[in-house]
Amino acid sequence: MLGRLIDELTSRGLVKKRWSKREVYRVFDSLELELVAQGLPPALVDRLREEVAKRLDGVETKGDPGRVVREAIRSALKSLMPGSLKLEEIAGVEGPYKVVFFGFNGVGKSLSIVKMAKYLQDRGRRVLVISADTYRAAAGDQLEGYCRAAGVQMFKGPRGADPAAVSYDGLNMALSRGYEFILVDTAGRNYMNRNLTEELRKVVKVVEPDLKVLVVDGMAGNDVLNQCDSFDEAVGIDALVVTKVDGSGLATPLVASLHSGKPVLFLGTGQSFSDLADFDPEEAIDYILA
Repeated sequence: MLGRLIDELTSRGLVKKRWSKREVYRVFDSLELELVAQGLPPALVDRLREEVAKRLDGVETKGDPGRVVREAIRSALKSLMPGSLKLEEIAGVEGPYKVVFFGFNGVGKSLSIVKMAKYLQDRGRRVLVISADTYRAAAGDQLEGYCRAAGVQMFKGPRGADPAAVSYDGLNMALSRGYEFILVDTAGRNYMNRNLTEELRKVVKVVEPDLKVLVVDGMAGNDVLNQCDSFDEAVGIDALVVTKVDGSGLATPLVASLHSGKPVLFLGTGQSFSDLADFDPEEAIDYILA
């Protein structure tokens, strides 16, 4: 993604050449449209330009100019990353620990919830999944099927019940029975609808989650950034889960995390309950610098 930028900067970085911020700005200006077309939002391009300029200002590119430039960009990207959050850390937290998941239809939210539940349960934690998507029978049935296959306990209310009321009942049951982790599924949506947004706010208010997780599709391109903005404005997000990620899909979680300022909790890498991976920002940065 940033290969041409590095080439352009390197072509200017002659041995013993001293960089100035103005020269870095000029190169970024010439490449801004391409970088935006490749998935970097304009605001992120501006932040990256400032960070690279600070690192290269006054630097003499003695020896290998490409190495100097790559390290400046690598350092700039790392400085812009939010703090990390890993499943391993959450698994060690003293319960009860409450997590609410939300996201658009078709992103793999239900499977992601059960993946996390199975991960925690395999580490000896007591986990309950609450289905607060009460209007779409298919959604509840899918989640129930995943939970049954994974051996995870699930609570659901009657069809058409108020999602916040179902969350409240499930939460009280979980606390009374000593569950350590409560994972709440909410209704998927195709766009940000006012009624659905209010419904989601009510669920969040009732549950008072320790973590609010937005699940996004790693193949959705720049629309992921719009989803981050919309859900963060509606209810606030604490972390991301990015699904449908393979070896060539590391750019989306990196850009989404940089854009939203939220850590990536884990990546969904396949359809099996064990197909999840920690997000490694350094690996993603190496990928886009290739």
